[in-house]
Amino acid sequence: MRSSVVATWCFIFIGAIRELSATIMLTTANTKLVSVIIYDLNESGDLGAISVLGISLLVLTFVTVAIANRLPTLGRGGTAP
Repeated sequence: MRSSVVATWCFIFIGAIRELSATIMLTTANTKLVSVIIYDLNESGDLGAISVLGISLLVLTFVTVAIANRLPTLGRGGTAP
C-alpha cells in the first residue's frame, strides 16, 4: 500500500508542477512562481534564462520523484524488494 501512495503522490506532484493556469492564479505582485517567470521570459524572448529555469525545474522534479521512490524501502532497512 505504501508504494501505491508514493506513486500517487508522484503523479499528483508532476501534474501540479506542469499546471500553469493554477500557478497564474496564485501569483501576486510580491511573489513570482517559476512557471510564470518562464512564461514572462518567453514573451520577452530570453531563451537562455528559459533554458536554465526549465532544466532547474526538471532536475528538482527528478530529485523529488527519486526521493519519493526510495521512501518505501527506507522502512525495510534500505534494501530494495
